[in-house]
Amino acid sequence: MSTVIDTLAQIASDASLQTPAATEQLLTEHNIDAAISAAIIAKDVTSLERQLDVCPDIVCFVAPAEDDESESESESDDSSEASGQLAIGF
Repeated sequence: MSTVIDTLAQIASDASLQTPAATEQLLTEHNIDAAISAAIIAKDVTSLERQLDVCPDIVCFVAPAEDDESESESESDDSSEASGQLAIGF
């Protein structure tokens, strides 16, 4: 798959490769699969996505943190008491 991506990047960056004949020659030189080559030449994005198993729908979200101030204060008091007892019991 990296060869296909590298070839697509080369096609995109080189203006002399914008003709179908030049694109086909480059795809042949890079030994790209015939079905993938046909999709690239036809500019069939949907077919190319399916063949490369591309997942274009990536979603990211951020959930706000909950306010735990009251809980963390009581926990810190408990932990300091426990450590005080350990030091006294030593």
